[in-house]
Amino acid sequence: MSNTPGCYRLTPSVRIIPQGNAGLALCSYPLRVLRLSKLTTSILEQCSEERTCEELAQLIDLPLRRVQTLCEQLRWKGLLEAGPTPPPVAWPGVSLIVPSHNRAQQLERCLRSLLGLDYPAQCLELIVVDDASTDETATMLERLTREAAILGIMMQVIHHTPRQGVAQSRNSGAEAAHHDLLAYTDSDCVTSPGWLAELVPAFQDAHIGAVSGMIRAYERQSLLGRYEDVRSSLFMGTRPQQVRLEGPLTYVPTANLLVRRALWQRLGGFAPLTFGEDVDFCRRLLATGSQLIYLPQGVIYHDYRTTLHAFLGIRMSYASSEAALLQHWRSGQPQGWTLAVALLTLLGTYTRWRKVRQYKVAINPLVVLRATLRAHLAYTYHLCRHLTRYYTLPLLAIGLFLPPILLLVLILYGIVIAVDYVRLRPCMSIVEYALCALLDDCAYEVGVVLGCIKHRTWKPLLPVISLKGDRKDHPYRTTDRPVKP
Repeated sequence: MSNTPGCYRLTPSVRIIPQGNAGLALCSYPLRVLRLSKLTTSILEQCSEERTCEELAQLIDLPLRRVQTLCEQLRWKGLLEAGPTPPPVAWPGVSLIVPSHNRAQQLERCLRSLLGLDYPAQCLELIVVDDASTDETATMLERLTREAAILGIMMQVIHHTPRQGVAQSRNSGAEAAHHDLLAYTDSDCVTSPGWLAELVPAFQDAHIGAVSGMIRAYERQSLLGRYEDVRSSLFMGTRPQQVRLEGPLTYVPTANLLVRRALWQRLGGFAPLTFGEDVDFCRRLLATGSQLIYLPQGVIYHDYRTTLHAFLGIRMSYASSEAALLQHWRSGQPQGWTLAVALLTLLGTYTRWRKVRQYKVAINPLVVLRATLRAHLAYTYHLCRHLTRYYTLPLLAIGLFLPPILLLVLILYGIVIAVDYVRLRPCMSIVEYALCALLDDCAYEVGVVLGCIKHRTWKPLLPVISLKGDRKDHPYRTTDRPVKP
């Protein structure tokens, strides 16, 4: 990714091939050949080195606004890399919303991090929704309200009686907000000083409806803390992505979410779900045509439950929401894990090479072979990941009577663990990581079954088989995201 603010440059894996008045873009992985217009070719060729939109507008004689739009489109198509968005001329007002229930100490830590944000104090409004807490929350909030006033930050507290849940608490905070941007985090989180300043500039693009930043673990001394840091459902990776209904990234967590208040009003807020309300909200947001993007900046640190009992419990709770979400969106077409039917690698290589040659592009067959091999390995990984995520316990039970099944489970887990360990680089041994992953998957499977029983449906456990080469992610999966090995 480009490191210079406001600059774009050609993605290293992309090669531009001039053809007449236009050209082709050759992307090595996933292997693609894209036919380009004359204008697009010109922009990409100019971006062989870092360029600002102002420089591009002068070089190709186009209005700045159009160049900015084109560069963003090419960025999300994977043809350009972008540096951080420059700050706006004037910082917009932001309403910070924090729901909490009986977390006085964690909430105080969270609020102090918000009071220390590198953002103009006069542009901030801090709204705390006390969801019927019975601990020292009220006393602590009185003290913090006075401290916020000294810093010039307006802070208001909304008290719920009786308890209404986190989704309604977020809605109560938004209803009381005065600014055009709503920023959500949770009381067990700690924000980095640059959280808002790094994410808010993205809203200079009028098409962006919501932005989410990275979430990492607050406590990384324990084994489970280090595991959560790279494998939590809240960690969305290290590269910018557009969130899309068809995946690969289909939702972002509300523990680090900025959204336009007008869009929140249009959606009617969060649905009253115990778990999975962020998945539902993102799906409804995307259905409006608004853009939702994930940026690996604006970091928030989440204080995960790192005792074994709490770790297993939260995994079961998250998983139990799959059945509720599936029923809530039953009018949609669920896309389970796609079992891709792949050709033999050599035959696939030859076929792809023939298709690329149709564009009269000189390409090394080894490049096609590598791309084809990576695609087949990705299919293999995703199949193994799906089976271990949803069927480990039944496979182990069957293995007690059919020992070869135990060998199958070992092979499946070996593939998944090896790929994830290399990809995620957790600060633990591979044996420790494998143990945490096994506990994670088993707890998740129990949670899915409990959710199925509660909502009287077994659909979350039934994969949708597709004979298509392109894999779409299940829009209801709350804690398992596709990755590219």
